[in-house]
Amino acid sequence: MSETTTIDVQTQPSVSINPLHSLKKHHRISMVVWVLVILLGLPMVFIKGQSTYKVEAVFHVAPRYMKSVQSDAELELQSNSQYREYVNQLSQTVVRYDVLQTALQKMRERGIDTRPPALTERRYIETLQKAISVKPIPDTYMVRVSIEGVEKDKPYLHELINAVMASFLETSKSEQIYGSAERLNMLQETANKLHEEVADMQAERVLLGEKLGLTTFTDNVTNPYDSLLAGARDKHAVAVAERVRADAAYQAFLKSGEVPTDMGRSLLQMKQEDLGLSAFRAEVTARQEELNKSMAGLADKHPAREPALAELQKLNDRLREREDSFDRKTRDNFALRLLSTVSQRQQVEDEIGRALQQLESQATDYARTFQQAMQLTKAINDRESRLKQIGDRLNYLETESQALGWVRLVTPALPADLPQGVGKTKLLLIVIAAAFGLALAVPVIIDMTDRRIRGVGEVEKIMGMPAAGWQILREDLATDLYAEEQTRRFVSALIRLKARHERNVYAFSSVKTEGGATATILDTAACLQQLGSSVLVLEANSYAPNPLFDNWRPGLTDYLAGHADVADLAKPYTHHNAVVSVVGIGNERVRGLQRLDRLHEAIKQWSTQYEYVLVDLPPLLMSADAEMLIETIGQVFLVVEAQAVNRGEIGRSKRLLQKIDPEAVGLFVNKVPLFRGNGYMEDLIIETLSRSKLSSFMSLDKWKFQWEMWLTERSIRKNEKARNKKPLLSLAKMREGLLRLMSPSEWNLRRKRWLATRSERKTEKTRQNKKRQSSARTSGLKSDPTDQAAGLQQALFQQAQQAQQAGQWAEASLLLLELADMTPSADSQFNAAHALLKQLENSEWDPALGQLARDCMQRLEDLEGISARVSMLRQSYQHLEQEHLEDSEKH
Repeated sequence: MSETTTIDVQTQPSVSINPLHSLKKHHRISMVVWVLVILLGLPMVFIKGQSTYKVEAVFHVAPRYMKSVQSDAELELQSNSQYREYVNQLSQTVVRYDVLQTALQKMRERGIDTRPPALTERRYIETLQKAISVKPIPDTYMVRVSIEGVEKDKPYLHELINAVMASFLETSKSEQIYGSAERLNMLQETANKLHEEVADMQAERVLLGEKLGLTTFTDNVTNPYDSLLAGARDKHAVAVAERVRADAAYQAFLKSGEVPTDMGRSLLQMKQEDLGLSAFRAEVTARQEELNKSMAGLADKHPAREPALAELQKLNDRLREREDSFDRKTRDNFALRLLSTVSQRQQVEDEIGRALQQLESQATDYARTFQQAMQLTKAINDRESRLKQIGDRLNYLETESQALGWVRLVTPALPADLPQGVGKTKLLLIVIAAAFGLALAVPVIIDMTDRRIRGVGEVEKIMGMPAAGWQILREDLATDLYAEEQTRRFVSALIRLKARHERNVYAFSSVKTEGGATATILDTAACLQQLGSSVLVLEANSYAPNPLFDNWRPGLTDYLAGHADVADLAKPYTHHNAVVSVVGIGNERVRGLQRLDRLHEAIKQWSTQYEYVLVDLPPLLMSADAEMLIETIGQVFLVVEAQAVNRGEIGRSKRLLQKIDPEAVGLFVNKVPLFRGNGYMEDLIIETLSRSKLSSFMSLDKWKFQWEMWLTERSIRKNEKARNKKPLLSLAKMREGLLRLMSPSEWNLRRKRWLATRSERKTEKTRQNKKRQSSARTSGLKSDPTDQAAGLQQALFQQAQQAQQAGQWAEASLLLLELADMTPSADSQFNAAHALLKQLENSEWDPALGQLARDCMQRLEDLEGISARVSMLRQSYQHLEQEHLEDSEKH
C-alpha cells in the first residue's frame, strides 16, 4: 500500500492511563468496589484485629548422642545436611498426633482442659497442629516452639506448650537411639520366636501334666501314678457318700412333704416370706376391713349387705387359691431340685468310677508320659536361658534410650504477659487504604483492558500513519465551536492535497456502521462551500444509506441501472447554512452497486464540474462494495469512530487496505472524547475559543474551578428539587423545535436521521448532563465584562439582535436560548422568553416552544420574583394560548 497523502495537522496524542479520568468515568464501579472491600474487610478487622498473646519454649538439638552406659562410642551426625534433616524430623515430631494427645491427657490429669466444648479431641488436636509453630533458630542448635492465643486462652498457653514439650521430650527419648529400631526389631523377633517355642512346649507339657495330674516337673519329682490312683479312690468314696446323702434327702421330702433342716428355709417359712403373696394378703385384709366397716350397722335385709358378703366370700376364696397354688409350686420345685441333686451325685459317682478304672488300666502309659514331660522341661529351661540373654540386651537398649541423647529442654514457656498484633484500629486503616487503592485501581484496570480506541495516537500507531484530521465529540457549545475549527483544519488539508496531487475525488469509508462518515462528509462539504468551492457529495453507501437522502430520486443506483441521466442526479441540500450538491443512493440499492464502468465515467464527469467530489462509501469491514469502490476511486479516508471501534477491527481494516492497495489512504478519527478536568485538550479548547492564554482567562486554579463548578451544579439541583420542576429541555431538543417551525422538510430529514443513528440516542442523556455542567462551568469563569468569555457572550447577543431585526425569530430564539443556557441571568431568561413568544406569534402554535417559553418565564420568576416584565410575558403567553384554543375549536 502506498504511503498516505496527508499534511501535518494538529493531532491529539495517544491516550495514556489517567487514574482521575478512569475514576470519573467508572465512579459507580469504584464506589461498589470500595463498599465491597469495606464490607468484606470489617469481619477481618474484628477477627484478625484482636490482640494475641504468644508464648514459646526452646529446646536444644545436639549434633552428638551421649550414652549413659558406654561413653566411648558416641554417635555423631557426620554432615550438616544430616543434622538439618534430623532437626526437621524433630520439628514434625513436636506436632505429631500422639505427642499432642499425650500432652492433653497429662493436662486433663492436672485438671486443665483447654479443648473447646464444640470440638472433638481429634479436631482440637488437628487445630493445634496448625496453631503450634516450630521453627529452628538460625545459626544455633536450638529450635523455638510457640503458639498464639486470644485473651481467654492467656492463662493456659504456657501450660499447653510446656505439656507439649514434656510429651515431645519423652517421645524423643524413647526413639532417640540412632538405628535402634532395627536392632530392637531383630531382638524382639528372636525373643518372640523363642517365646512361641516355649509356649508350644509348655502347652504340650500342660497336656502331659493334665494327663499325669501334675503341674511341676523337676528332678526330685517321682512318678505320680501311685498318688493319682490313691486320690482317685478317695474321690470315688466321697462321691458315693454324697450320692447316698442326696438320695436320702429326696426320699425324706417325698414322705414328709417338708424340706430338711440342713437345706435352708422350710416351705411354710417361704410361704410367709413371699412378697407377692404377702402383698396380696394385705390387700385382701384391707378390703375386708373396708367391707366390714361398710356393713356395720346394716340390717340383714339391707340391699347392700348381701353384695358385701358375697365380695368377702370371693376374697377369701381368691386368697385360699393363691396360697394353695404357692404350696403346690413350691413343693414341686423342691422335689425337682432334690431329684436333680440325686442325678448329679449319681453321675459324679459314675464318672469317678470310670476314671478310677482307666487309671488302673494305664499304669504303663503314665510312666512313659512322665519321662516325656521331664524332657520338655529341660528344653524349656534352655530356651528361657536364651530369652534372659536377649532380655538383658533389650534392657540395655532401653536404658540407653533414656540417656541425655540428642534433645534437651533449654527454656520452658513462661506465662503470657503483653499482647501482640496489629490491632483493630491499624487493621481498619489498612482496610480503608486497601479499599481506596482498589477503588482507584479497578477503574484503571477496566480502562487498560478496554480495547476500544480512545485517542488519535492509538489509531496512528496501529495504522502506521499520521491522521489527516480528527473531530472532537460534540457535547456542548464549546465542543461545537471547536468542532468547527477542526473541520476547517481538515478542509485546509484537503485543499493542500488537491493542490499537490491534482486530485479532487475523495472517498470516505467508516470501519463499521454508524461511524460518522456521512456527518464528516457533510461538515467538510459545507465548510468547502462556505470557502467558495463547489462541492458534490455522492452517496454510494448501498449497505446502510443515510436516511436524509432516501426521498431523493433519481439516485446513483438509478443511473448505474440506466434509468436516469447523470445530469439529473445532483440535488441541492442545506447543511449548516451552506447549500451543497448531493447525489442520493436511488431506488436500485437493494442489489448493491452495478456497472462500475458507468460509475467511473460519472465520477470523471463530476470531477470536471465540481472542485471537490466527496464519496460516502459503505463500511469497510461490512460490505464488499467498499473494496470495489476504493479500488475504483483510488483515494480513500478511513473514518474511525473513537470509543466504538477496537484495535482488532482497525488492524483488520489496515490489512484489508493493504490487500486493496489504493493510490492513497488517509486517516480521519471521529468523535474523539474530551477528558474533562484533566489533559491538555480542555485547556486548548478554552484558549482557542477565548483567544487568550489559559492563565489570563482563568480567574481560579483548576481545582478551585472544579470545586466551584461542583457547588454550582449542586445548587442548581437543589433549586430544581425545591421547585419540583422537571429540568429544562436540552439544547438538542430546543434546536429540533425551532427547526420544525423553520422548515418542515428539514425537520423530517433530521427526524429520520435521529431514528437511524442509535449511537446519538444512547449519548443523549450524557449530553443533557453535560449541558447542565456547561452553565456551572461558565459561572466559574471571570465575571469581568472585559474578559474573552464575556466577549463571546456579547457576540452571541449581537447575532441574536441582528436576527431579530431581520425578523428571523427562530434563529434569534436559538441563539438566545444558548446564551441563557450559558449565563442563567434574569435578562437572558427574559430575552429568550420574549423571542420564543415572538416566534409563536409569527408562526403556528407549537407545544414544544410553548413549554420552552414557560420554563424561561419560570426561571425568570425564580430569579427576580413577580415583576412587571414577568407579568407582561405571562399575559402575552396567555393571549397566544387562548388564540390557539379558539382556532382549535373552530377547526
